[in-house]
Amino acid sequence: MPEYTQADYELFAKKNSIQLSEIRPLSLEERIQRLEAEMSRTDVPYPIPPNKRAPYIAAAQRGLPFRTGNPGTESVALGDYECQQHYENYTFEEHLSWACLVAQQKKTKEKFACQEYQNGEKLFEISGGVIPDFYLLNARIYQQTAWQLATVNEIIPAELFFTCHSKRFFPVTTFMRPLGTDYLEEPDIGHDVAGHVATFTISAVANVMKYHGETRNIIYAERDQQIEAVQGDAEAIRLIKTTADELLKYAGRIYWFTVEFGLVMEKGEVRDFGAGILSSPGETIYSIGGSESNRILIDPSCDQDLLRLANTDYLISEFQKTYFVLENFDLLESLTPDRILEASKKAMNLPDFTWREIVPGDRVIDVGTAMMSVNEKYHRLMAGQEMDECLTRTAIKNLNLYREGISNELLAQFKQMPREVPHEVALWFEGNLEIVNSVD
Repeated sequence: MPEYTQADYELFAKKNSIQLSEIRPLSLEERIQRLEAEMSRTDVPYPIPPNKRAPYIAAAQRGLPFRTGNPGTESVALGDYECQQHYENYTFEEHLSWACLVAQQKKTKEKFACQEYQNGEKLFEISGGVIPDFYLLNARIYQQTAWQLATVNEIIPAELFFTCHSKRFFPVTTFMRPLGTDYLEEPDIGHDVAGHVATFTISAVANVMKYHGETRNIIYAERDQQIEAVQGDAEAIRLIKTTADELLKYAGRIYWFTVEFGLVMEKGEVRDFGAGILSSPGETIYSIGGSESNRILIDPSCDQDLLRLANTDYLISEFQKTYFVLENFDLLESLTPDRILEASKKAMNLPDFTWREIVPGDRVIDVGTAMMSVNEKYHRLMAGQEMDECLTRTAIKNLNLYREGISNELLAQFKQMPREVPHEVALWFEGNLEIVNSVD
């Protein structure tokens, strides 16, 4: 990491129209005063009862680090992933990094974020000059949405992530990205807090988050029943566990292209609401104004469009190459646990699309320069050309599916059947199975 001087701090501050004198965290006493005032409010959708209020404030007064919210009735066990926010340990540079990031986000959000998101952000005072104290932020989130924060030390497994969602807990990290950094592959406070918190106030988005948690519960309840039925058969148990994890992966794609990287039509224009987009000023501009990515209109209440989401692979290492645009938020209410699970089960046995493709049946808003044809990944694989991991994974999965045979009944789930794998590619694949599958 670079070592910055006071002069560097002043340059960062000037660039983002920030006064360094404003980077002053409140003292513990000041934070407690604000917490007491906030938690006594009754003009909120979910007032905090006195029996929950007192121990919460007492823990903050004793200087105990924030772990997991508890004004509500639910709790969540994070195990080895549990973390704590030691608020006094944040450095001036970390607070400045936060201030610079949210100042940059503010400019891009005002221009590109949907109005519902902007309304939600105003409730939580996210755009302050210092990193939020999770005691106060958690209380505000609960009062407005019944969601709470659960601090974690790194990216957590999908199963635990969605377990938290089923109980209206959102996992948040406690570290701040280095000063001057726009995009991270891993989540930090700039993503988890400055990106996600406002989305909890968009009821359809919050419901999708909880529905994914409930989907996880159904998948793993079925897994446990199946494991019990095979009476200790090790290989059968392994396959059952693998299938459950795979199902959650496909459900996670629906989450990715809506909650994390979703766009929505607003007054005839495309606007952002996905937290993964809005936490990065660079991707916020790119997602709507960039020429590289495809933008496709999607209706998740349509089973075929829902499969389009579940069967689209992606990478987390760079800006997205396809964005899906909702006509309106009401369509998200159709994403019940039963529909998410049904789509995930079908998607496991259907061909995948890469994040670069436009496929038959798509309602295309924009064609990006990164777009590839459906068959290009196969020819590139056969020619030994360099491909990103998304193209490689998708090509190998699909070739194996076609080799094993896909039922026409399943293929008919798409608006139009994907093209058959080119004959010459299928022949080549059959002769190179061992080499190709070792790449996956």
